[in-house]
Amino acid sequence: MSLKDLIDGAASAAGPVAAVAADPVDPAAERSALLDKLHQARTAFDMNQSTQSGGQWLAADDAGRVAFTPTRPDGQPMVIGGQAVTFWQVTELPAVLDAFEAAINAGELDPQLTGSTPAGHSLPLERLSPR
Repeated sequence: MSLKDLIDGAASAAGPVAAVAADPVDPAAERSALLDKLHQARTAFDMNQSTQSGGQWLAADDAGRVAFTPTRPDGQPMVIGGQAVTFWQVTELPAVLDAFEAAINAGELDPQLTGSTPAGHSLPLERLSPR
């Protein structure tokens, strides 16, 4: 096989990969999927279920704190305050989840949802802090 054949073969193989990589991600569809996961997490937590579809976002300890570990629809961790896990008092949780839902609806998490990874973007922790 000649060098030209190798280069032509690599270029033709890269074409379909580049086309897939260039397909834009629909932020509205990603937001909708993330909202579905949030609602599943709330329901599972409210019903005191230990597991839920798509992974466990909320886990309470015996000290009244809850670990919040949201994930993108593809399972990658979301970043809040530079962290994949944030901790809240159980009494703060409804306000935190309401603020997270508002941030999703406002498109504040779109950079994390539409990129190949959520890396490089972080929702400010203050955005979820109960006022």
